[in-house]
Amino acid sequence: MNKIILDNKLLYYQVFYKKIKHIYLRVKPNKVIYITCPIKTSINSIEIFILQNKTKVLKYISLLEEKKPLYSKDEMYIFGIKFKIKYLLSQKKNAYHLERNIIYISFRKNEFNNEYIEKIYSDILYNKIEDLLPQIKPLFDFSIDNVIYKTQLMRSCFGSCIPTKRIIKLNTILTRFEDKYLKTILIHELIHLKVHNHQDEFYNYIDKMVPKYKTIKKQLQDLTRKYVI
Repeated sequence: MNKIILDNKLLYYQVFYKKIKHIYLRVKPNKVIYITCPIKTSINSIEIFILQNKTKVLKYISLLEEKKPLYSKDEMYIFGIKFKIKYLLSQKKNAYHLERNIIYISFRKNEFNNEYIEKIYSDILYNKIEDLLPQIKPLFDFSIDNVIYKTQLMRSCFGSCIPTKRIIKLNTILTRFEDKYLKTILIHELIHLKVHNHQDEFYNYIDKMVPKYKTIKKQLQDLTRKYVI
């Protein structure tokens, strides 16, 4: 890992040499600068390139530093409501239950386990999907039965649909926000059972079922950007 100073800020960068013609730069959520460049590119040329993109790099890192961590030992947001966390370590099994605005969590391990927190978000999301389905089913003029639902943390999308297998995956990040966002993404993915791509027919459905779709999607994107995923 190499070091570089930009405006008195010490940063790290990593270089990947490939059979390409140009230099490319990106900053990862860990605030490391990743450089992809031609095989014979010198370190001096790489650092000049980073300096040329200094404003872009520092702006993105500043945004990262303002973001919330994905997990906290103090609180969890569940469909827009803040729950204070109270937890015990070294218990017989992992378990949780919600009581008013408190979530009580037991960990088997002798440490706060983010993997289990993610499992909690996943379970709660799955249960909410089951609650929402009877509400939205009348909106559809085609069958949304016999669908397999999966929940997992995803970095690049809110949901996905495999129409041929009738599998829909939803991002557990949705558990943190008001359920109108989950409902919107769920409807979006269910439409893909009939209309596989984002063509006119797809938008005819989504505009009818979620009249403020574009506004809600933009709000969701803004909310998600506040987290380091």
